[in-house]
Amino acid sequence: MTAVILFLSLINLLSPQIKIENAWMRNASRGTNSALYFDINNTSSRDDELIDVSSDIAKVVQIHETYKQGENMGMRKVDSIIVKGKSIFHLSPAGFHVMVIRLKEDIKAGDKKEFVLTFRHQGKIKIKATVKSD
Repeated sequence: MTAVILFLSLINLLSPQIKIENAWMRNASRGTNSALYFDINNTSSRDDELIDVSSDIAKVVQIHETYKQGENMGMRKVDSIIVKGKSIFHLSPAGFHVMVIRLKEDIKAGDKKEFVLTFRHQGKIKIKATVKSD
């Protein structure tokens, strides 16, 4: 019985605890900016943290949040996003998102672009985001 529990625990450790769903980004021209959005589904009971996002399609890729200060809206870079255990964190327009700054190429509707997300516990996850028109 102990061997069965140990085996099931090992399978649980090896299976991905973070799943990325609904990844998409806005179309944009070379030299301009776009934004990447997706859902982080943390199936583990342990919190995890998105600490970096990278891609070869832009000069700079940063995690941002949209905020309101008085009557003004703005956005600012954040160091990370904590994703609570057994929850889904939505990156969306007017909320947390990933800024893709100074694109190296045009991206148009239907294209699929690769990103690498780095989590504190889960490690690196490669995703492909579908480009959508505005």
